[in-house]
Amino acid sequence: MSVLRELKTSLLDWETRVVLESLSREIQRLKDIAENSTDEDEDEDEDEDEDEDEAADAGNDCLEVVGLKERLETEAASIFGDQIKDFSRGEV
Repeated sequence: MSVLRELKTSLLDWETRVVLESLSREIQRLKDIAENSTDEDEDEDEDEDEDEDEAADAGNDCLEVVGLKERLETEAASIFGDQIKDFSRGEV
């Protein structure tokens, strides 16, 4: 069993937005891997097994990252307001 450790940090609003947006992109990347890895190379059994392992790992990682993003988003919204979750780029 691994020892759980905790990191505490302080972030400004823009730093928090960057982290949240990065987590959103990572979640999408992991979803893509989980959904698409078994679509390729279905002819070879060994490659298919590796693809299924990769898909399962990506799916599990995705769930963990979603949990992290939800926790951070909740705390960030209570401090910075709901606009912290808006990643749209307005005109400069």
